[in-house]
Amino acid sequence: MTAGRAPRWPVARPGKPLQRQQLELWWLYIGSLAMVLLVTAAVVRGVFQQSQLATIRSALLVVSEDLSSLPLPEPGSERNLQETRRDFAASHQQVEWLLPGKPHPVARLGEVRTIGPLPPLPRGKRLLWQQGPDWIAVLRPVDAPPEAGSGSSGVWLRVSEGLETTEAELSQLDLALAAAVLLALLLSALVARGLTRRAVEPLERSLARLRQFSLDASHELRGPLAAMAANVEMGLLTADQPDASHQRRYAAIGQAAAQMEHLVDDLLLLARQDEQRLEHAQPVDLSLLLQEQLNLNHDAMTLRRQAVEVAITPQLLVQGQPLLLQRLFRNLIDNAMRYTPAEGRLTISARRRGDQALVSVSDTGIGLNREQMSRVFDRFWRASSDRSDGGTGLGLAIASQICQAHGGRILVTSQPGQGSCFEVVLPLLQGA
Repeated sequence: MTAGRAPRWPVARPGKPLQRQQLELWWLYIGSLAMVLLVTAAVVRGVFQQSQLATIRSALLVVSEDLSSLPLPEPGSERNLQETRRDFAASHQQVEWLLPGKPHPVARLGEVRTIGPLPPLPRGKRLLWQQGPDWIAVLRPVDAPPEAGSGSSGVWLRVSEGLETTEAELSQLDLALAAAVLLALLLSALVARGLTRRAVEPLERSLARLRQFSLDASHELRGPLAAMAANVEMGLLTADQPDASHQRRYAAIGQAAAQMEHLVDDLLLLARQDEQRLEHAQPVDLSLLLQEQLNLNHDAMTLRRQAVEVAITPQLLVQGQPLLLQRLFRNLIDNAMRYTPAEGRLTISARRRGDQALVSVSDTGIGLNREQMSRVFDRFWRASSDRSDGGTGLGLAIASQICQAHGGRILVTSQPGQGSCFEVVLPLLQGA
């Protein structure tokens, strides 16, 4: 591997518990419904706003057509004209008579609003719309014939209206839409929660029955298997004339019984951990526990000619069950040893990361491809089809269940031919 940035290996995670999947589906439904409701509310608001603007434009056109036939008012006659026509101020409207090149209107009626001089007028166009942040206006030329001395030739009429009323109505609509969306989300969340619980109840009952069957079957099988193993041992000890063929048969039966006992124990542990409840938890020194597991496997690693690198930060305290945590890391170390060839290397590290303990077990073994990584935490699955290695195919499934029961998570990164790395993240004991 070249120096610099390390290659990004594929990452696999164990499957999610049923309750977590149910919660994620519920949140997905609520999020999707919220998006639909927000889009609908935006469309309703936009349609209402355009409808109000269309109504205002229509009213401005009527007023402009009515006033465009009148000549330019004489100075001082604006009040009389307003009284004879309408109260423009009450309607938030303003009427201006403007001359090209003049910065201010030559006459004004209604609500005073500063809009500015005439904009550039397109040639041949007799109707022009203007709009600002809080107003909208229509421009058109005065059609009345000029009177003597009035100077109405080239006069333009601008009728504008403020949008304050429309903005107030939009604000009220926004509040109503927000209340409607929140109420719809709340009712939908309650209904969806109830429906998802009812939909999942049959599956939970089936899983509970299957879990209970596994517990009962495991308990019932342990007795006959223990009796079988004891009788095999007694047969080997009390045989009058040792026969090599008989001894091989007894040894094979004893080995099969031991494997079945191991399998039954694993099934019993999985059935108990399916509920992911942690009972009788206590502070556990994870650093000491890992060192003890390494000491137990030291001779086996030596026989396999496997090198081991250890980097463990002391005093990593977690809350949990010591026996389960021992089983978790024993399974990971055993898995690394089993799939690492002679002269291979194992690396076990443990360090603090914020309020979490990060334990890494990596090897230089056969590695996993993407298809294998998707099943690495499945029960009874093995990377190798050879089932003579003494394993049950439950070690990593048990490790995943124990990790989740302790509020942690387990990840695996791997490359075929280069090895695998299992990372366990557990919450540290508060104040540790």
